[in-house]
Amino acid sequence: MHTHFKDAPMRALPKPRGRRRWYVLALLCLLALVNNIDRLALSIAAPAMQADLGITATEIGLLGSAFSLFYAFGQLPAGWFVDRFGPRWLLGISVMVWSAATAAMGISNSLGAFVCARAALGIAEAPSLPSTNKIVTQWFPRREQGIANASWDAALKVGPAFLTFALVWVVAELGWRTMFYFAGAAGIVVAIVFLASFRDVNRCRQLGSEERQWIDQDHELLSGTKSRAPWLTLFKRRSMWGMMAGFFCNMWVYQTFLVFIPLFIIKQFGVKFASLGLVASVPWIGAIIGDLASGVLSGKLAARPGWSTLRAKKVTLVGALLLQAVVLALLPLNSLFGATQGLTFAVLLMAFALGFNGAVVAHAWSLPAEVTAASTVASVGAVQNFGGFLGATVSPLVAGVIVDATGSFASVFVISAFVSVLGAGIYHWFVRQPIIAASEDALNASIQISAT
Repeated sequence: MHTHFKDAPMRALPKPRGRRRWYVLALLCLLALVNNIDRLALSIAAPAMQADLGITATEIGLLGSAFSLFYAFGQLPAGWFVDRFGPRWLLGISVMVWSAATAAMGISNSLGAFVCARAALGIAEAPSLPSTNKIVTQWFPRREQGIANASWDAALKVGPAFLTFALVWVVAELGWRTMFYFAGAAGIVVAIVFLASFRDVNRCRQLGSEERQWIDQDHELLSGTKSRAPWLTLFKRRSMWGMMAGFFCNMWVYQTFLVFIPLFIIKQFGVKFASLGLVASVPWIGAIIGDLASGVLSGKLAARPGWSTLRAKKVTLVGALLLQAVVLALLPLNSLFGATQGLTFAVLLMAFALGFNGAVVAHAWSLPAEVTAASTVASVGAVQNFGGFLGATVSPLVAGVIVDATGSFASVFVISAFVSVLGAGIYHWFVRQPIIAASEDALNASIQISAT
């Protein structure tokens, strides 16, 4: 049986009274918050670790790259396991293990031990986003997946945006090791809450029939059969490579900011560590706004006559990458202003850059549901994320080497702008055909999807 994708607007149904799917989204947002606190902890601790242990910017970049490398390669089996066994237990156990890896940073004393802890964090976090994406695909119709994915990705940014103050205070008053202990303990608590509260959509007794019909309204367009294509077949599809390469470019930028924002602000503008909380938070508030605004925008575009959800998501994604490139190219101009005005200029531009970056992340995670069968959404999302975190592996190390060699972040931002433009072109020109991974026969039935 051939599986065909219908790149067309969804039929109209009245919205249900039930809200169980939004409760599930709230749980995913809570997990995402803990997820990014564990990643953020390194950048907050970095200045104190440099002062305490004499670690260089290149070595901080190496720690960022160690996480990303193991996280990237962990994506490949993680997506298959999520599709095969379901997301609930994989995600819950994953949170517990990565929380332990975060706490291990607090007892480490050598660069080798730090690298091992960050590598363990990367491996343990690998199932997190494929599981989250799978849950969104199961619990939301396509028309709501953009805002759902934007919401949990925005929650990833809540830690940097609103908890940086608390983390900076912990480091300043109690030490950077204590911060890693607190972050690890928080993850264990959240994992227990998730496992106790979440059930898969087909096992949730609280889900009413009306809301279930709303959730299932377009799932038949994605799943003509339950058979699975060979996993390696995904790598034979041009769109799969386009999604990997495009996400590589966007995550290059994201990981650079995640690892180096505090060091950039301290080095460039002489801000004291104890005063870092406010200025380091503002860019991530921009990321949250960009995430949510892009989800609303793509939803409105999809509702226009003749627009599909896929076209709306691609237009939003490509436009955000191009705007991100413009902002990044302007960032080095902060040196033309004084310290105070230059800091304001740089922080606002970083807020816009991360806002556009968040729009790309949210809609990149919405693409798998558009281009593949429901049975392989997690696998396609994981392979895409594998490509993205290869970029996240390279960029912190490149940035660290450049900063140690030149004493400036200007070249880091200019390179990131070129990478963003490249990503926009890749998404526009290469992500055009579906990856219909319901069967090998269906995979060979290539159907042209309307371009942006």
